[in-house]
Amino acid sequence: MIITTPNRKLLLSFIGFLLLIGWTANSEPLSLRTEAEFKWGGDIRLRQVAFDHIPIIADPPGVTRGGQNHFSRILTRIWGRLDLSEQVTVYSRIVNEWRHYGKGSDPNWDWPDEAVVDALYLDVNGLLDGRLDARLGRQDLIYGTGKLILEGTPKDGSRSLYHDAIRLRLHAPAATTVDLLGIYNQPENQLAIGSEKRDLTGKDTAFNDMTESGGGVYLANRHLTGLPFEAYYLYKRESSWIDRHGTNQPGRNVHTVGTRWMPETEFGLSANIEVARQFGETSADVDLKGWMADVVVRQQVDQWPGKPSLGAGVYHISGDKADTERDEGWNPLWARWPQYSELYVYAFDAEAAGRWSNVTMPYVALRLHPFGDTRLNVMVAQLRAPERTGPGSGRERGWLGTARYDFTLGNRWLTDKDRLFGHLLLEVLKPGDYYNVDRTAYFARWELSYAF
Repeated sequence: MIITTPNRKLLLSFIGFLLLIGWTANSEPLSLRTEAEFKWGGDIRLRQVAFDHIPIIADPPGVTRGGQNHFSRILTRIWGRLDLSEQVTVYSRIVNEWRHYGKGSDPNWDWPDEAVVDALYLDVNGLLDGRLDARLGRQDLIYGTGKLILEGTPKDGSRSLYHDAIRLRLHAPAATTVDLLGIYNQPENQLAIGSEKRDLTGKDTAFNDMTESGGGVYLANRHLTGLPFEAYYLYKRESSWIDRHGTNQPGRNVHTVGTRWMPETEFGLSANIEVARQFGETSADVDLKGWMADVVVRQQVDQWPGKPSLGAGVYHISGDKADTERDEGWNPLWARWPQYSELYVYAFDAEAAGRWSNVTMPYVALRLHPFGDTRLNVMVAQLRAPERTGPGSGRERGWLGTARYDFTLGNRWLTDKDRLFGHLLLEVLKPGDYYNVDRTAYFARWELSYAF
């Protein structure tokens, strides 16, 4: 494990700064326990995936993403938490994943592969008479439904999603919290044992040497009964990067403002309404403009068998118009992950790995609890492209169907907190005239996990 001198100095400086705040601004200074309390745990995940015929934008047109793929992944994680006091905690987690590809172009990640630190942070809570909590270091950040902030390391798949970040949370009156964020994600994990020097933030299959940084303000309010809401301003800077052909691509400075409302009634009717606008520019002086709307209405019926929840919604993200000098394509910021579909996230590979953009997706969804600790989610969606940028002649991206069944096999078998659980997932896509291919694509996965 290597911690460079600048990173070490920065880490120690911030730790000292936060502790100083605690000593000087608290009504009661921070105090450390005579004997710190240590807890630990971990999890093991087995996963097998197969997919084929996923359409992409490519040259020549009509190519599907890598043809047939079949692979297995085994992920192990172990974590430790040291509670120095009721206010001060240090948390760390190490992850390892090795992969075997039966079919597909990606190379195997052979055992033991690299082990990387995907969490290492300091919590200092209850500052300013309990009004301020601070978290400094490598941490998972998830806001809202993950349309803007969730995945900080998209190119290593589901192995990790951390951000190197500072999060200050102010507890304000009227059930309001205000988060101040600072993020600096590098293309390579600097805390790795047996480093394989893998790209984590880039756009395509090459090592793009792209840094993603930024931050913002995220407000959440739960004061109004039945009408919680959120509002945010986020800034992201994507550095210039080198594509797989060795060409330098311009960086981007993106500003995003938005709001999310979650009305709910006592009759089981609820909604999620999120709208956001983007503006900014590239380092090549191209103006950026984009927008997003994510709206769904759900009806929960607890009195019926299986406690069904029926939803209908639409997800819209703008595309780049061919007849302007601007770039109107939506930038998903730190949300380059499957979002609504494990299958369709691969369809963006030729445009930029996981970059959701230029999609309008009306859909209906059903959630059931068939029996015990199980859950079934089914969705049918029509995907369209607001802008005709595909290799085909039209805007129809296709019809998508997804079905996921989550189950728990047992709890507290060996310890008082362990759990054995998993899921089955199947997705199919019938491509439309946005593409030059018409074979039905599929994505299938089974997963089994044990957490202790």
